[in-house]
Amino acid sequence: MHAKPNAQGMLLKSLTASILAITLSGCLSSGGSSSKAEEPVPVNPLAISTSEGEVRGITLDGMRVFRGIPYAAAPVDGLRFAPPTPPAERSAPLVLDEKFGDACLQSSTTGAISGSEDCLYLNVYTPENAKDLPVMVWIHGGAFVMGDGGGEYDPTRLVEKDVIVVTLNYRLGNLGFLAHPGLESDGGNFGLMDQQQAMRWVQQNIGNFGGDPANVTLFGESAGGHSVMSHIVSPRAKTENLFQRAIVQSGSYAPFQQPKALAQFNGVQVANTVGCSDPASAASCLRALDPLVILAAQGSQSLPAVDPDSDLLPKSITDALAAGEFNTELDIMIGSNQDEGTLFVALDEISNGLQSLEARGEAAYRQEVADFFTPYQALVPFDEVQIADDYLARFSSKDQPYSLAMSAIWTDFMFACNSYVHASTFAANGLQTWKYWFRDENAPWTLVPPAIPVAPGVFVPLSFPQGATHAGEIPYVLYDADLMRERYTGTDQEIDDLAETMVDYWTSFAKDGNPNPSNGVPAAWNAFAGPLGPIQQLDVSDSGVKSDSAVAAGGFLGYHNCSYWANPPRK
Repeated sequence: MHAKPNAQGMLLKSLTASILAITLSGCLSSGGSSSKAEEPVPVNPLAISTSEGEVRGITLDGMRVFRGIPYAAAPVDGLRFAPPTPPAERSAPLVLDEKFGDACLQSSTTGAISGSEDCLYLNVYTPENAKDLPVMVWIHGGAFVMGDGGGEYDPTRLVEKDVIVVTLNYRLGNLGFLAHPGLESDGGNFGLMDQQQAMRWVQQNIGNFGGDPANVTLFGESAGGHSVMSHIVSPRAKTENLFQRAIVQSGSYAPFQQPKALAQFNGVQVANTVGCSDPASAASCLRALDPLVILAAQGSQSLPAVDPDSDLLPKSITDALAAGEFNTELDIMIGSNQDEGTLFVALDEISNGLQSLEARGEAAYRQEVADFFTPYQALVPFDEVQIADDYLARFSSKDQPYSLAMSAIWTDFMFACNSYVHASTFAANGLQTWKYWFRDENAPWTLVPPAIPVAPGVFVPLSFPQGATHAGEIPYVLYDADLMRERYTGTDQEIDDLAETMVDYWTSFAKDGNPNPSNGVPAAWNAFAGPLGPIQQLDVSDSGVKSDSAVAAGGFLGYHNCSYWANPPRK
């Protein structure tokens, strides 16, 4: 759950890999009888002109790398809880190195605090001789409360396929998504505004790095994928033509989003909690607070709010798709993972002192199901008792039935079936749509290791395998090969083959909207045509990547109970 206004006339397509240095020309006199043109000043491919001034990057692993470029002014003081504004122009070059800009202020699952408010930075990775290349802009996940565009994300594999990759930070948690009547601005979706500001920066500047601003793919996972879905239905993003293709990785969860009235009600509760209860002074009070006080008052996740008075997100993802009010000029790749929910059950197990649901008993399982549906009951009165019964019946003969049933509820309700509905909607509206299903049960772990350190040198394994869990596909596209091997239980050849295949699919899609490379090496991926699929399965096997599923028994709809969620039990 854990992934960016400029008129179109200002979108300039660069004709060179970098801005040419000013060529000095003139005559050198020698006794007044002859002249000679001076040699051009050599071009420095690591010195790039941007709208704010020159940036100077580094060479790393065969790429030109520019980490820590500010794409907006620091959202501090009077700019806290305000739309992002362009950064100040610089008179001197901004010299960059291997370090990333600060992540946005956040608290990890262990309670560790990191990052700062001055965090609106992006990173550009480009081939050495880039010219008019496709651009892929990555939005990280993290439930809108954690994560950043640096860290473990390594786009080397993508850049090697001749694309430019941009990763970015955006405001998180209460600092990024606090709606309050005194702070009224696009429903409090400051984090989404940050993402669109980063995309504007890309439109204005990526040509100078060798990218094509008219060929931008927005991609993200979990909260990043949810962000991509939000921009697909955002009239503002469509009007400004900020991107042309979209990849939604496990981002179809919570597509109804929260109405503005509810978001503001919750925001007032936060303001009251931190001592800013006077409506007349709440805005100035909140902007004057220590940011750690605001951080401490947020929950385990945030969610964008629907503001019908704004062109940022005037309708929820669900309502906009149902009404056909979204950007229908895009190419879409969308998918989910076979066992998304195991991650969240694992996190629950960790938070309960590594006691599994089996150890805590059936009452604990039923309470988990009830708690899971509590946030949605105002919209749909789910019969959580019947749902708990139905899913438990599916796994009653298995080991760890409570953990597996709870995981399956998470997977089907939150991710798989929403993704399937969204893909069907895109295809029905004429968008070129490609649906995948990630199934590698040995995928390198990303967020939760299979054994948890409880003391120096002491590890306790989780009670059940995570399988093809949430975020399991990320390493194959955005991880360093050595890190993947450290976290993988299969063979090196398996992960190398699947990584090569997925990178081919992702970058080919970014180039022309079709994931099939021109050389035809990976298994053919057929476009999604609606309820009968096909859906591309991404997995390792003796024969390589599996071909299209017929979406029949044993396939996607045989594994996920989507017909159940089309008409779920209600009270």
